[in-house]
Amino acid sequence: MPYRTTRKMAERKEARRKKLLSAAIGIFGGKGYHATTVPMIVRAANSSVGSFYFYFRNKEDIFAAALEALGEQISAALNEALRAAGPDVLAQMKAAVRALVRFLADNPEEARILIVESSGLGKRLEAVRRRVIESHTRSVEQALRALADRLPPLDAAVVASCWVGAVYEAVYRWLGQAPDERPSAEHLGEAIAEFNLRGIGAPQSERKMK
Repeated sequence: MPYRTTRKMAERKEARRKKLLSAAIGIFGGKGYHATTVPMIVRAANSSVGSFYFYFRNKEDIFAAALEALGEQISAALNEALRAAGPDVLAQMKAAVRALVRFLADNPEEARILIVESSGLGKRLEAVRRRVIESHTRSVEQALRALADRLPPLDAAVVASCWVGAVYEAVYRWLGQAPDERPSAEHLGEAIAEFNLRGIGAPQSERKMK
């Protein structure tokens, strides 16, 4: 008789994996990749080394999983913002910038993992990081192509990279500021959106935040 995993068993396994992943995100975001160890993650998750290695091969593996989970969370936040913005593509682009900044501001540990800690960690982790960022870039490129009749001529692929890069660079700077010196996340999101919209040649009337 073949061994079967019940639904409850599968749910318990997934819950244990998520607990390890949540602990890892907190430590990676607080201490950085290099200072984090597997025993630290295990202790924070109130788990065991054996359980850790059941779900993840090593520290790199759980960091990659953290990046992938972060990408899914960001995509969910952006999709919700796009739905709320309505059918106008330019309004959706403005809403997406504000939603991305809001998410990163509300989740500074995750933001640090994506923007700071994931850079320069080797081919595998760089590839995961690039997939997360490139998914946003492709969405912006599609939006720019849809707006071709409302904007001056531009290279959609190049401009999309600039658009996304401006968001991440601005948030990187924001994260480096002392908390009492930072502008609000709302102000930051509006400033980035205004800069990006001006950069693509959107009419001033279209750049006003709603």
